[in-house]
Amino acid sequence: MWLGIDDTDSRKGMCTTHLAGDIIECLNNLGMDIIGMPRLVRLNPNIPWKTRGNGAIAIQFGKGSGKRKEIGYVNGKRYCYEKKVSDGGDAERIIEEVDRIVRKRAMMESENTNPGLVILKKKPPYWLYKKAVRSIVGIEEVKSILDELDALYIPYKNGRGLIGASAATAWHPYDRTYEIITYRNGGRRWVDEESVKEMDKRFKKTFDNYDYVNHHVQITPNSPCPVMYGIRGDDEKELPEAMKSVVSEKIKRWLIFETNQGTDEHLQKKKIGDVKPYESVIVTGKVCSEPRTIEGGHVIFSLCDGEEIECAAYEPTKNFRALVRKLRKGDKITV
Repeated sequence: MWLGIDDTDSRKGMCTTHLAGDIIECLNNLGMDIIGMPRLVRLNPNIPWKTRGNGAIAIQFGKGSGKRKEIGYVNGKRYCYEKKVSDGGDAERIIEEVDRIVRKRAMMESENTNPGLVILKKKPPYWLYKKAVRSIVGIEEVKSILDELDALYIPYKNGRGLIGASAATAWHPYDRTYEIITYRNGGRRWVDEESVKEMDKRFKKTFDNYDYVNHHVQITPNSPCPVMYGIRGDDEKELPEAMKSVVSEKIKRWLIFETNQGTDEHLQKKKIGDVKPYESVIVTGKVCSEPRTIEGGHVIFSLCDGEEIECAAYEPTKNFRALVRKLRKGDKITV
């Protein structure tokens, strides 16, 4: 069986990946094994009503067999199995237990937090994931799919989280990366900068650890969530050792996720005239108005391929803006 959960956090706190640890512990306590690694699935980053990130969680569970590997520590070591023998367990009871966790832990008081929880035996079609990562999916469309699959699901408040929860279970990792996420014990978030630089140099298959131009640690979030730091990489086996090399405040728990981060699956090649709101696209054209800096430090220019579109290098891109400012009218570029 598959479990999907999304939209439990807010800008004031919580993290759906942290809730995943509670759910894994709950499933183990109910006699369920985790099959394969838990999945952190990033969806359309341009959705205006996303809570903070745009990540949903998918977990396969049942009775496992074959090779067992450690995937984290949540009140004890947690493991996953490479194969599933059977679904096992009572889906009705499982969703009741997970529902209690969601109601207790999700940031329900936030206006934009609208969780969704799904449990199903058969995965939704892959196109649902592709649509959710590239454009907009309606909640009624998702409910129709879930009903066809005889899924159990709980929409909280307006239930918008059902979209991400269902899309996460539909993901097939044709391409993938991994992230080990560590969580603090209610204390401050402190990570030693020099240890991050050393980790970055030592573990070659990790990425986005440190910004050497702006002297900034990349692995720590800026929000009040429970995450201490997260290390991303192409080799899951490197990540536990990379974690051990980072000096930080005490870590309470950690989990490794299989993820679509860094795969660019949200990007689509399009002509300018075909671009729609909320899409992430790749377009090729000529610069038709030279870059200008506007209030806030953002750099704007126009690109043409017969149609015209404005492009922006926002202030948080820092040094990238200097490259954009060198563009001249008539330059042919791909953005």
